[in-house]
Amino acid sequence: MTPTSGRTRTRTLAVAAALVAAPLALAACTPGDVLAPPRAAAAELTDFSSCDELLDWFHEHALERVGPWGFGTGGSWGDMATADAGADSAGGVSMPSSAGSAEMSAGDDFSGTNNQEEGVEEPDLLQTDGEVVVTVRGQQLVVVDVAAGEKVGSLRLPGRGEGSELLLDREQDRALVLSREWPQASPLPAMDGVSTAPAFPTSRTVVTLVDLSDPSSPVAQGSLRLEGDYRSARMHDGAARVVLVTQPPGLALTQPRSGSLAAEGEAERANRAIIEESTLDDWLPHLQSMGTGDGSTGSTDPERAVPCEQIARPAEFSGLSTMSVLTFDLGAGSLQTTSSAGVVATGSTVYASTDRLVVATSPWEAWPVDGAAGMRGDGPVAPGPRGEVSTTLHTFDLTAPDGTRYLASGAVPGRLLNQFSLDESDGVIRVATTSEGDPGTPSSSSLVVLAEEDGRLVEQGRVDGLGETERIYAVRYLTPETAAVVTFRETDPLYLVDTSDPTAPEVTGELKIPGYSAYLHPVGEDLLLGIGQDATQDGVTTGLQASIFDISDLTAPTQVAKQTWTDHSSDAEHDHRAFRYWPATGQLLLPAHAWSEKGDWTGVVSASVDGTSLDQGPRLQLGSSGTGPWDQARRILVIGDQAWVLGEHSLHVADLDTLERQDEIIL
Repeated sequence: MTPTSGRTRTRTLAVAAALVAAPLALAACTPGDVLAPPRAAAAELTDFSSCDELLDWFHEHALERVGPWGFGTGGSWGDMATADAGADSAGGVSMPSSAGSAEMSAGDDFSGTNNQEEGVEEPDLLQTDGEVVVTVRGQQLVVVDVAAGEKVGSLRLPGRGEGSELLLDREQDRALVLSREWPQASPLPAMDGVSTAPAFPTSRTVVTLVDLSDPSSPVAQGSLRLEGDYRSARMHDGAARVVLVTQPPGLALTQPRSGSLAAEGEAERANRAIIEESTLDDWLPHLQSMGTGDGSTGSTDPERAVPCEQIARPAEFSGLSTMSVLTFDLGAGSLQTTSSAGVVATGSTVYASTDRLVVATSPWEAWPVDGAAGMRGDGPVAPGPRGEVSTTLHTFDLTAPDGTRYLASGAVPGRLLNQFSLDESDGVIRVATTSEGDPGTPSSSSLVVLAEEDGRLVEQGRVDGLGETERIYAVRYLTPETAAVVTFRETDPLYLVDTSDPTAPEVTGELKIPGYSAYLHPVGEDLLLGIGQDATQDGVTTGLQASIFDISDLTAPTQVAKQTWTDHSSDAEHDHRAFRYWPATGQLLLPAHAWSEKGDWTGVVSASVDGTSLDQGPRLQLGSSGTGPWDQARRILVIGDQAWVLGEHSLHVADLDTLERQDEIIL
């Protein structure tokens, strides 16, 4: 079936998408069975008229769902939510010129984070201004002097953070450190003789502002502990927006004392009473000012992170969690929120342009999954009825550096791959989704164009039928008029979509080749670099693949070069920040992991990109089975004529041209 343009849609049936379709069901379908998904639905967030109304809403929806085992039926809950990092990331490029501009924006002699949007900084595991490299190891922020090739400063961070990311404001010489903190759970005392436990798992986010003006003596200028799970952050013009999702932090429920019906009834009555007596502080996120890392605690009493009057709800129930967007001014003398906004929903995908923040939420993230008996509250939710999966998009205005104002919402059928599924320009949103329906209805993908109209995201046009029986593996918005979409099941169709007329987007060209690209990156005028996996004709992956596509003719894209590293994989396939292309020298550098009967190998593989030619280059080994200490590449920076590779416990410095090791700095 040929993909259907906005001009020629003839079969728009009310068949929504489920999250995952069974492979056997897909194999049994033919392309002719594919039905176009329903149109996008305009939606609005509704403000609560008062704090009392917000509390009543929590009570009503919680009482509809609580039982003797809390919000499950007795068991741990499978965590259906994914971070973009992210997860967005995960997590997710949409740039008017070649992607090289994102690299060069950091500096002519050093690389920065591989950001999705030019001018919008994303957090990463390490950052540089060309003179120092900054990263976090455990609870220590570490500063390395590039010229000296040695660690010159460190700072113990407050809290018990791990998995830290950094935003670096090069003009202000400041870093914002974002860490997840997992408090140890402890039994709660009995309430009126009834033993209770947290209704949801406890998660914390620690945000620390660090002054780096003296690299040898970094200073913490403030730290906040936030109730909630960190999703992602963006920074533009010195203002950082941090997105987190908080499950009700103060709610503790009981469970049956035995397996009898009487015990279950007793537990359910107790749980309903607990909910009816709960307050807003049991449901909403809080923040707490912490010490500065000098040994003093300095902690203040917790306060609500988002005022109840700044919280809204989507039209469709999307969970009991609160998704918060907090704004921080990195130029201020201390760390504090300058504004906050919240939505009663679970969000997992974050995208930002220079003037819009888009957060995706979905009801499929908001329903409990049954699990093993005796466990409770280890994840938020599982899908509702199959065939009812959609994704709601919420847009926020970022033009004011000290605020984040809600603008509009809308819903699209299906689910997003990651942040690269989204793009915004002048209030027009482009979104690519995959709808995987009930058995007998094979998967298919769409590209939908939405526009902000009076608080709603209203569909302008769409193209359906992309990759029938397949799902999206990569998206890249090349210009405001052109998008590239990759789907895969056995072969890799690369679609080029013309969106110059928002009311009638249409596929202009298609290329089918074995394997797939999981990340797409412009490398020059009319050239697109794809990173993914090579595969056999029946869809069995065989190793890391880099391809160059010529898209000068939008009606006939071609693969003009290809290199494959058999039995290799790369983090760049699922995290765009691990990808490194350096336009100044035309070098592609990828962290890689190889596996074979002879053992495993980790390090960096490279290739040279020269127009339409692509040739494998040298490699840097960090670890290998049976040859000593094990290490693996996490990120790669280019500074001058050197490649700086972040490993698990050290920075490896190599000659950029040959990848010959020059130094190793233990962190």
